[in-house]
Amino acid sequence: MRLAPLLAFAAVAAVVLDYLHVSLMCPLCRFPSPMLPVFFLLTLLTTALLDVFYTGGFKPTRQQTQGLPAAVINLLREPDRSIYIKVYEKGGEVSLSEVAKELGLNKLRAWRAAQRLAEKELVYLEKRSGRLVVRLRPLENLPIKPEKGKDNKQQKQHSQSQP
Repeated sequence: MRLAPLLAFAAVAAVVLDYLHVSLMCPLCRFPSPMLPVFFLLTLLTTALLDVFYTGGFKPTRQQTQGLPAAVINLLREPDRSIYIKVYEKGGEVSLSEVAKELGLNKLRAWRAAQRLAEKELVYLEKRSGRLVVRLRPLENLPIKPEKGKDNKQQKQHSQSQP
């Protein structure tokens, strides 16, 4: 909600509340009672809080993933998605321990997620001087589109059934 509609709604609600207050609770008082500013502030605060909670005013900022294929980002589960995005943000190559530390993951969970990314052929895993380095595959080489005319699920089941 914008500020102008929020203020207008708070003013109208304060006048209505003050009118109800004067007519029902204090019939001898004059209509714009001294409670009008209090009603205005209360309705303004209430509508602002409702606006924040119901329209997502405190949503976390979305990570900058421009340039990444939406299919890759949307189809990955956590923590695979976070690791993939973090490696992309770091320039496409970073040690797995550094990514795990930044994301707050333990090393085993990060290693398993990196293994899943490697199995999906989204990253390369390399061992360099005792550290596991995650390197993104070039975007044009990503296997994100099924071949036309083939049902990949049936093809995978068929290849597993044959010895």
